[in-house]
Amino acid sequence: MKKSLMALAVLGAMVGGAHAQSTVTLYGKIDASLMHNNPLGGVSQWTVESGTVSGSRWGLMGSEELGGGLKANFVLEQGFGIDTGNQTAGQAFSRQSWVGLSGNFGEVRIGKPWTAYDDVSGAINAMFDSGFSVENNFFKSTGHSANPANTVRYSTPTFGGFTGAASYSLDEVRNTNLSVTSISGSYAGGPLSAGAGYQVEELGGTNNKFTRLSASYDLGPAVIKALYGNVKLPAAAKTSEYSIGVDVPVSGALMVSAGYGYSKDNAALGSEKRTGFTLGGMYTLSKRTYAYAGLTDWDGKTGGIKTSGNTKYGFGMVHTF
Repeated sequence: MKKSLMALAVLGAMVGGAHAQSTVTLYGKIDASLMHNNPLGGVSQWTVESGTVSGSRWGLMGSEELGGGLKANFVLEQGFGIDTGNQTAGQAFSRQSWVGLSGNFGEVRIGKPWTAYDDVSGAINAMFDSGFSVENNFFKSTGHSANPANTVRYSTPTFGGFTGAASYSLDEVRNTNLSVTSISGSYAGGPLSAGAGYQVEELGGTNNKFTRLSASYDLGPAVIKALYGNVKLPAAAKTSEYSIGVDVPVSGALMVSAGYGYSKDNAALGSEKRTGFTLGGMYTLSKRTYAYAGLTDWDGKTGGIKTSGNTKYGFGMVHTF
């Protein structure tokens, strides 16, 4: 009897120690908005939308101390539409699903993580990198594959404010899955933040190439943002784009943001030129909840004739848990 009690005590101590060194967290964001869209040649209407500022999602993340500074980590994250309740892309974990190791060497992830290019793609977009930002409305350098399947990713430690990452997504079913090669580097020190990313997507012998350069500078009363994007497609097709933006903290609770963007296709893509602006704000209601409102207006012209465009405005709320 005493031996049994001692064995249970030892087992309990071991289990307790394991729990003390590992964590699992349930988290999520819910973003619902009422939006009005007036697309060129389309239907002008009000809609209830999900993820206008921050994609609605829930997930599990965890880590376990393995000793010597080594950790095992995982993330399982599902996107969903709060307006319909449907899961994104019909996948159980459409946003992320990966397991990996981290330590003094950096971090390795295997599964379906975000690509290295995606780290910097929207990091400095005005209007909170939301559905209001000009970059997410008519830029083509944001049209990359952000989280392809069958991916191996490595991120470096931070060296004097500099970090880097590289990822590769395998084409496991030839000419069916994208083969994606992606690299990025970023710097954050004092008032300056900057990033550069490059991604190549290959399918069936054709390559789509994405480039992004961006920087922001905190002046105190405002944060100034600028970026350059470039997309190269087969048959010499090319798009170049630029944007500038500013975030202004009006108070401890209110942030106002504005941006302007320009995007141009070369002759191989039809020579369309797109310009637009965005304006909006975010108001913090609590540590977990904020409200937002915004306006975006853009149009594309070919030979002086309007060929695309949209005017959207609306408001919504984000709650985190």
